[in-house]
Amino acid sequence: MRSLDYPCPMDGGNSSDGRRQGTGQVIPLATAVTDARYCFQGQGAKYLVHDGLRLLCAGRERCLPGFHVARTDFECVLVEFVIDGKGKLRSEGVTHDLFPGMIFSYRMNMAHDIWTGPRESMTKYFAAYEVVKSSAPPEEPDLTLAIAPGVVRWMRDIATMQTLFEGLISDGQLTGKLHQEITALYLELILLKASEAVLPSASQLTAGAEAYERAIACIESDFARITTLDDLGARISLDPNYICRLFRRFGQETPNQCLTRHKLNRAVELLLTQPTSVSDIAMKVGYSDPYYFSRVFKKRFGCSPRAFRDIAYKNAKTKGPDVLAIVDDPIAADD
Repeated sequence: MRSLDYPCPMDGGNSSDGRRQGTGQVIPLATAVTDARYCFQGQGAKYLVHDGLRLLCAGRERCLPGFHVARTDFECVLVEFVIDGKGKLRSEGVTHDLFPGMIFSYRMNMAHDIWTGPRESMTKYFAAYEVVKSSAPPEEPDLTLAIAPGVVRWMRDIATMQTLFEGLISDGQLTGKLHQEITALYLELILLKASEAVLPSASQLTAGAEAYERAIACIESDFARITTLDDLGARISLDPNYICRLFRRFGQETPNQCLTRHKLNRAVELLLTQPTSVSDIAMKVGYSDPYYFSRVFKKRFGCSPRAFRDIAYKNAKTKGPDVLAIVDDPIAADD
């Protein structure tokens, strides 16, 4: 991905939305957007105040080419997440490229500009919120929960964040105390997930992120045929040591942990759905030695594959559903 080189409209460019927002707006919405969905929960109608996160507004919008919004004074905290297209953010004097997976936050009265180029559009989610204590006025959020305002991070797991934001908007469009509590939980999950995002340096972001994506995609599609880090490196033409550095920079686990996780998750699916032996399942997920597979499985799940299947079968039988017929297992894998 190349760096986006178009200027901020407030620096002399043109904009179809080039207005500056300010004057203490509680929920600072932008114009020059399309395909928008919003929910408004904490403004207007009476809000049931309770301790915790209080959603004010959330939405999804596609910013049109030439979009620009500049905010200088508002009474909430916002978090935004890009899922498609390209744009730019300037916050605290620093300009950042925005593209899918970028997530950023800004607090009350933190001046910032967001814009797209004359031929670029960008789709993003946002949530405006505050932290409420019933005995005190709204205050800034606990920054151990969210990404720090002014920080721009990158997340690989776009699909999960998209699901969380969609749930936030859907429940935020409903009324009642229950839905207010549900949206608070959605918001907490979004902020917790955001706190896991990585902060790569600008010079390493583009090439490194793309290489990491290739490694992840290869593991997800070919984990059963990959047995070592060297195998992975050969498939994507990357040095194994470089792959390890990528996982430290962009991920939450090592390449081997990621590979093992995919193998064992698939093994669990096969154990619960296929009447075949542990030996056969080990081979199907890429373990030539069924005894080694059983040791790895037990370390991860606390019991052997055979015991795992027996427990699941007994639980299902107790609750009534008809389950698969479990074949005799030639591998005594309880140790």
